Amino acid sequence: MSERIYLIDGRKNSYKANLHCHTNVSDGELSPLAVKESYKEKGYSVVAYTDHEILVPHDDLNDENFIALSGYELIIYADKHLPLNMRRVTHINIISKTPDFVEQPVVNMENITRLEKHLDFSNWKKQDDSGDDFEYSAENLNKIIKKVKDAGFIVSYNHPTWSKEDESYFTNIDGLYAMEIYNHECQCIGYDAYCPYIYEAMLRSGQRLGCVATDDTHSKSTVGGGFTMIQADNLEYGEIIAALENGDYYASRGPEIKALWYEDGVFHIECSPAQRIVVSNSGRRSPATSRINSEGVTHAEFPIDEQDLFVRFTVYDKAGNTANTRAYFRDEFEKTPAAIPDICNRRIGG
Repeated sequence: MSERIYLIDGRKNSYKANLHCHTNVSDGELSPLAVKESYKEKGYSVVAYTDHEILVPHDDLNDENFIALSGYELIIYADKHLPLNMRRVTHINIISKTPDFVEQPVVNMENITRLEKHLDFSNWKKQDDSGDDFEYSAENLNKIIKKVKDAGFIVSYNHPTWSKEDESYFTNIDGLYAMEIYNHECQCIGYDAYCPYIYEAMLRSGQRLGCVATDDTHSKSTVGGGFTMIQADNLEYGEIIAALENGDYYASRGPEIKALWYEDGVFHIECSPAQRIVVSNSGRRSPATSRINSEGVTHAEFPIDEQDLFVRFTVYDKAGNTANTRAYFRDEFEKTPAAIPDICNRRIGG
């Protein structure tokens, strides 16, 4: 009997999530409660509260239909001799694995003092930050990522196009669970914030990470532009985190992926009505085996290619909006090795 390997498991529940959000705790317009209400109106079940520089859990917002993930966004600047809007800058989202009121593992006090809003530190807990180093380098960022992961957090990499970062930086990062393949706030203010080419460069550098689509919410006008659909058995904090760590999700600007599985050398994908479905790998797949164009297509099949070191799938609707799976590496679905050497080690020197 052939084995069916589910990559996106349609038998599980799907929970719509925004994993990047700012409230009036830092520089957002909406209160944490108003954020919850705005997202629930649009069918979301999960929001990661990631205000700038300060970890403020909102477990009081959790209910049977909504989970508030506790997190914050850390900023590291390069080029400090330049004005802020000309500097290269790293933004990472740091999300706690538990809803408990935990200590903030890394604190950049220089950025906290730069915020125009006076933050409420009355119930704030932070670890000793005397040894934290905020030099802009991939090596130093990797130290920070390791520290926060050891403290019980997961880390994603935000809007690299807006941040003006290049391959010498983002191909040398380690320890991320995901990167933002789409950031709605950045797109709304004029940046090409859909960046699959950056995701693929990170994959070819040897990183095994997923991709998420987020709103980076600062006002109600940006609610619902990009989302991450998470597959889990139940809407519980720990199960949502486990799904993110396991890669059980996809990123979208509109289309939905119902299921994705591999069986007998063939990938099968089921989705909402699409204009085009594409499979990509670490090189250049033949057009004959990488895309299907058909108005309203809801199912497609793609044979495995002997050069598939990894595959990822993109669904386009008739408006050009996309849904992106993460990359699935060959050892996740196939025992037969690829016919080519593993070239997923292309780290670009700084």
